[in-house]
Amino acid sequence: MRARTFWFLTLPALFVAETAGHTLVAGAIDPTDPRHRVLSNVLEDFALPFVACAVLLAAAILGRRVLASFRAERPQPLPAWRLATLPALGFLFQEYAEQLVHDGRFAALTALEPMVLIGVALQLASGLPAIWLVRTLLRAAEQLGCTLAGRRPRWARQTHRLRVRPFHTPEPRLPVLASQQAGRAPPAVA
Repeated sequence: MRARTFWFLTLPALFVAETAGHTLVAGAIDPTDPRHRVLSNVLEDFALPFVACAVLLAAAILGRRVLASFRAERPQPLPAWRLATLPALGFLFQEYAEQLVHDGRFAALTALEPMVLIGVALQLASGLPAIWLVRTLLRAAEQLGCTLAGRRPRWARQTHRLRVRPFHTPEPRLPVLASQQAGRAPPAVA
């Protein structure tokens, strides 16, 4: 994955996922607790300009991806799924920072608190859709560029090469006595 794609598309998507997950966890724990509002107040002031910049940068990255695909340049790799752990790490950092700023102390066992563990799980659950969204947008941009150029994207061509041919089963054979080749059967004994 190119660095521009990481810094201008993937990282903002993961940041938004982490912020949304942290807001949900802070609201579930105790919405009146000032400790959970320390960094959230700062983020709320810069949320709209940040989202506007992130959308503009994402449009530029996706436009560049469409142009590269149109010119038949080698496609860039998609973001790795392991990047979905970044919101969980950011959440832990934010919890420690809030505790340090509000209480003036650093407790190493904060990560083992039940609500923090629930928050980490929620952050993992919010990081996966963010990575999925980025991967889908990048693939759609590549598909658009190839469609405008009148050819199929490389990832679509590769899947057709891997197509499995259907297994051919012969028709079942009838026993000779069940066919008309056997002739007339002997008389039945009554």
